[in-house]
Amino acid sequence: MIYFSVFYFIAGIIIAHIFAPPGYVWTRNTISDQGSQGHVNKWIMQAGFIGFGVFLTAGMALKFRDLGGVNYPDVLMIAYGLSIMVTGFFCAAPIDKSLPFSARQAQIHSLFAQLAGFFLTAAILWYLFTSPSRWAFHLTFLILILGISGLFGLSANGMIAVEKGILQRMLYLVSFIWLVLV
Repeated sequence: MIYFSVFYFIAGIIIAHIFAPPGYVWTRNTISDQGSQGHVNKWIMQAGFIGFGVFLTAGMALKFRDLGGVNYPDVLMIAYGLSIMVTGFFCAAPIDKSLPFSARQAQIHSLFAQLAGFFLTAAILWYLFTSPSRWAFHLTFLILILGISGLFGLSANGMIAVEKGILQRMLYLVSFIWLVLV
């Protein structure tokens, strides 16, 4: 189910890109911009966020069932999945700033996107300390996630020339690789 959640989300991103709002440039704009307020086809990306969260959470529940108990670092993965799911219910601000939009809804979307990043990072960190045989694997992904996240923040604030759309996709790619290999 975890593999399916990643495949589903990637498919949602690709399909939403085909129907992206006018002015959308994948290198410059975020994945959330594909589901932004005022965009006619925002429902495609919203379904991607919501479905990913639901499928990932279900995958973790099935993992607990198969293990016969709770794997505590995966509780953070459930929080990650649920946070991504909530971002699908609350849309980012529109790309076209002339369109009316709910600033509150955009703030909630942003808050839960940040929470998702926090929970994913915390899960990797927990795995790092509880899986001594795979510490190098988890440390590598922790460094990659933190590094790309830092660059994304610098890009979003105009402090570096790398486009935030590229950085966000790199962040998702690294996250997805970790998810399917953990």
